[in-house]
Amino acid sequence: MICKWLQGREGRFVRILKGIAMRNKQESLGIAVLLIIFFLLGLYYTFDNPLYCKPDEAPHRAYVMHLKAGNGLPVIDTSRVGCEAHTLVELEGHQPPLYYATVALITKVFVMQDRYPPTGNPHFLGTSIGNRNVFVPPYVHSPLEQPVFFTGRLVSLFCGIAALTFTYLLARRFLSWPLALLTTAFMGLNPQFIFIATSFSNDMAGVATIHLGLWQLGIAYQEGLTRKRALILGSVIGLATLTKLGGLGLIAPLGIIALWEAWKSRYLTPLLWAASSGLLTASICSWWFWHNWTHYGDPLATNLLPILIGYRTTPVTWGQTREFFEFLWKAYWLDFSPGGILFAAPWFYWCMGILCVLAVIGAVSAFIRQKTTRPFWLLICGWWMIVFISLLKLTSGTAIFMGGGRLLFPAASAIAAILAGGLTQLFANRVTITAVIAAGLGLMAVLAPAQYLHVAYPKPTLVSTLTQPPEYAIPYTFGNQTFELLGYDLALDTGGASQTTLTLTYYWRAHQSVTQNFSVFIHLMENQDHPVILTQTDTYPDYGNFPTSVWQPGQIFIDRLQLDIPPLSPNTHAAIFTGLYDLHTMGRVPVFTAVGEELPDWAVPIADLHITATGDIQLRIAD
Repeated sequence: MICKWLQGREGRFVRILKGIAMRNKQESLGIAVLLIIFFLLGLYYTFDNPLYCKPDEAPHRAYVMHLKAGNGLPVIDTSRVGCEAHTLVELEGHQPPLYYATVALITKVFVMQDRYPPTGNPHFLGTSIGNRNVFVPPYVHSPLEQPVFFTGRLVSLFCGIAALTFTYLLARRFLSWPLALLTTAFMGLNPQFIFIATSFSNDMAGVATIHLGLWQLGIAYQEGLTRKRALILGSVIGLATLTKLGGLGLIAPLGIIALWEAWKSRYLTPLLWAASSGLLTASICSWWFWHNWTHYGDPLATNLLPILIGYRTTPVTWGQTREFFEFLWKAYWLDFSPGGILFAAPWFYWCMGILCVLAVIGAVSAFIRQKTTRPFWLLICGWWMIVFISLLKLTSGTAIFMGGGRLLFPAASAIAAILAGGLTQLFANRVTITAVIAAGLGLMAVLAPAQYLHVAYPKPTLVSTLTQPPEYAIPYTFGNQTFELLGYDLALDTGGASQTTLTLTYYWRAHQSVTQNFSVFIHLMENQDHPVILTQTDTYPDYGNFPTSVWQPGQIFIDRLQLDIPPLSPNTHAAIFTGLYDLHTMGRVPVFTAVGEELPDWAVPIADLHITATGDIQLRIAD
């Protein structure tokens, strides 16, 4: 009987071991699959997103190029105030240098050089559609043409993977593995998180090092603040501070944990270890603090923000506060732009808002019922408050509100954990329902670029040969055989007297490479002794997405531009012209017919437009 009892116990023990092994296998598989999904989405967001479409990518790149050229840390001229008064490298020159030095070292070792440095788009927001990018060119033929730029994005992507890994390790110390996995999923499948995790900036590097610090703080709380842990924390906080200034804020939760441990043990040893961590952090960052002190009189260089952005001269109104929080909320989930111009549809923000409200209710319930997880909630939510209050303090003195939702990503694990833990608690611990919601967020991340980003930044249509000729195959040559207009298509949309739109499709072919970015003009000019421009469209080709400096000889580029025609009085006679010009000199590019005849005013006649007595629009193709 005893033998049978032991055999039964042994069988049960084996089953338990198998169950643990299966759970660990599922856990490892789950986090591996999630990180692979994030990596694949990251590659999509890295290479398929236009250049300089993400916040401050050009200034961040300028910082890297400054270090790559062998210069020291950038120095900001404090005698000038405002963004327009400073160079690109100055705009981010106040940032800690670790991320920039890393990218500069990689690109210098592998002798990388970008073909197209960032240049301003003078037509930014100057047309009713397109021109959403402040810099050109948004699209290049190959990432190999911009190796430095894409290296900067890829370094951020790997930092994003590290941030998710550290978030999982932190959550796993306090939560079950499904909840830890869901926490990581809600953080990594946020479309805006992926968007920023693939930007040329130090944002994600800062998020990664900060979450490394939070993970180590979680260990310190559970296992005690020892000499070894103090050494690790001091090094990590120093690393985080040299990556992004917000990393220095980790000193606050470290001090609180030390105080709590000292109170429980009635010994001062934890406080001494915490102090030693602070001293180690200070010694690691001392050279950067000294640089800031000697140049700006502030070891943290926070006094540079109003100088770079501009000083706030009037008190913040309630309306501005409401707009700030609305922008902060939207930009946390999806704002595919340099800032505040490419939001998602309102339903997406409403859905996330409802989910967050429900999640907070569930998280409060979990905090009350589950005592073992309370330190986790206090750590991450307390850290979120530190980040949020710091953002409010820093932006309160600047002329415009800084950044957006990405500035809360150093505490993204808090919002993700509330969604994961709160929704699961609310759904009676049904993890599957919460997993479906996280998967829905991931689906949004997959679809969002095509639905929002590529609509604002349409990819150029490039072909080697035309399968069918243009509707009006009338060839013209620009410059010294530089460009050729093979012909054009014309379409008139008369949706209403005040909504008439003319769409002009160009069939360009470059014969030579140029470094200049020429603008395209479409003029509707009234026919009279002294013609006047009734309306016009001026833009770089493809609404700034594919300027002439990136055109390759022999390639045919199909471009579609629109001219909005305003209401015109009956019996109006007008003509439509197009051409190229240099915006810096306002000089037009000479244009010639197929037989070499120079066109008057270097403008191609497209069509004649006539408004009849009844208000109808008639078009006649120019001879």
